[in-house]
Amino acid sequence: MKEFPIFLKPENKDDFLRHKYESHVSYMRKEIFELILGCNENNYFEIDTFGKRHGISKSFLDKMCKNITEELRNLGWNVTTSFGGTGLFIYSTPEPPKSCYKDEF
Repeated sequence: MKEFPIFLKPENKDDFLRHKYESHVSYMRKEIFELILGCNENNYFEIDTFGKRHGISKSFLDKMCKNITEELRNLGWNVTTSFGGTGLFIYSTPEPPKSCYKDEF
């Protein structure tokens, strides 16, 4: 960040939670983008690790994952969770990778 955004004013503090959400979703998209570019569909995005690293509450994280999942599906990816909802698999094949123990998200 080269400079603070213009919205970062005291009079806008009621909107900070929305901006925080958008910021975290942006970080999540970037990490998932890098994961997909790695071209190994056996790998998965570690939802819980991401949440802990960024100090994101469970409810906030669930909302983010639902939005991200919808975006990825709209792009043609198949998406499912595994490992009790802590791993997000993104794959192009009809069936999830063998390393995925499918939960439904």
